[in-house]
Amino acid sequence: MTNSLSIQTIGPLQILGPDGEILTPKGAKSCALLAILALTDGKARPRRFLEEKLWSGRDPEQAGQSLRQELTQIRKALGVYKSCFVVDRTTARLDAAAVDVDWDNARISTDDTRELLEGLSVRDPAFEDWLGEVREAFDRRKTALAARSHGLILRTRRSNGPEGSKSILSEVLADQIGQNIAEQVRAWRQVNVRMAESDQDEAEIEISAHVAEEDGKSLAFIRLIHPATGRVLHTQKALVNSGALQAASEDLLADITIEAAEKTLDAMGKAFPSERPELASAAMARRAVREMESFEAGRLDIAERLLDSAFDIDRNGLFLAWQSLLKTIRLTELLSTDAQADMAVIEELNRKAMELDGENPLVQALVSQVQVLMFADLGAANAVAQQRLDPNLSGAFSMVSLASANMWDGDSEAAYALTKKATSVAGRSSFHHWWDTFHCISCIASGRYEEAIRFGESARKTAPNFRPPLRHLLALFAHTGEREKMHIVADQLKRLEPDFSLERFKSDEAYPVRTLRHANLLDFPIDD
Repeated sequence: MTNSLSIQTIGPLQILGPDGEILTPKGAKSCALLAILALTDGKARPRRFLEEKLWSGRDPEQAGQSLRQELTQIRKALGVYKSCFVVDRTTARLDAAAVDVDWDNARISTDDTRELLEGLSVRDPAFEDWLGEVREAFDRRKTALAARSHGLILRTRRSNGPEGSKSILSEVLADQIGQNIAEQVRAWRQVNVRMAESDQDEAEIEISAHVAEEDGKSLAFIRLIHPATGRVLHTQKALVNSGALQAASEDLLADITIEAAEKTLDAMGKAFPSERPELASAAMARRAVREMESFEAGRLDIAERLLDSAFDIDRNGLFLAWQSLLKTIRLTELLSTDAQADMAVIEELNRKAMELDGENPLVQALVSQVQVLMFADLGAANAVAQQRLDPNLSGAFSMVSLASANMWDGDSEAAYALTKKATSVAGRSSFHHWWDTFHCISCIASGRYEEAIRFGESARKTAPNFRPPLRHLLALFAHTGEREKMHIVADQLKRLEPDFSLERFKSDEAYPVRTLRHANLLDFPIDD
């Protein structure tokens, strides 16, 4: 059926007939009712829902009577097109086959500055709340569409060498680097061979990897360039195993590709114009993560401001997911002034991050990590695990999330295997002390104390102000009889936590050393 009515919701509400005649009802309540139905993609709304949104202060009988009056007014306004307005005893809807609504993505112009349902005002708080929600959803649609138009274009170049394991590894390396970049900045990936000079400037980052033999070893040569200027963003030479096709999924490749992606993202700030919103915001997020890596209170404040600014520029759910992890760090580091309020904020950040960019594997992994750590939400970890535990940055976060869930369930061996793999996958990441710390904890849970000390020391060396590895090292040194080292770490914690004491460390049930308590590693004498 050809659409008969056109409903314009961007700007002031307008209902137009096939010949452009205006059929918009005069009453604000009638317009509000039609607006609710127009923005539901043809789904029927229960009459009770409409009553609650437009007459929330009235009793059900009065609200029902008012609704019936407005339904009558709408039918009169639509005239010969009233059949497009479908009402029965319990619901109301618009006939999607006979009505065209500009809310559809194809009809939204990202350059249009008009507000959704501009000027529509109904003096009912329930409707105003609904209107605020749909306007937020409209802004998200525009942001997503703008990103599709202006996102960074990545091209991975295929190897020109002979087919075989080296050729496959070359393609896997290039593709994994592209995936890691695309998870951290809005981007579109192309996989093709550049066939003509006219294609040269279409991609903004060109990723190539070539695996070859050198002195009897297989080496990967990686290069990322900005084709328009020829500027080299990153080059890398790394040892790989090309002897078997399964090498394509080995952790070593993840290690290499994460490093290449991170260094390229850091270099992009100099190669691309700052007015590109998706690139400017990504650069801010990269700086924020760098500040987060220190785990220092002042630098965490800087990171939070940067992530706020990044989200103001580009409503990317990834920035909210990083904010959620940042607030989790504050709580873990005992830096929160209102833990209950921060927990509520974390829940809201996770919800919005998934709503905006829930298909991004890194968003999924970060949210899952926080859900497990803060809310013992084991289902969140399992849900991510069922989708992917890829050997990349998002996969490393997912592995730790699932490992944390396994430790909650008492399966310390499964947790150990996952955190060990995560440290291998993300070993070259600038954030690697995060995974080192979790592996230290899973080693403690599984009784591997020497390995726990090794990884705890690694995290301590990289981030000396990060408290979790210090707490676990203190107990480990006490357990192994290294009392001098124990007191050095205790003094370090005292500098970071003015109210720290060994007595509190051992006896305060609220102090965050759950794994140490379960492993009976807090039963040590305080005095030498």
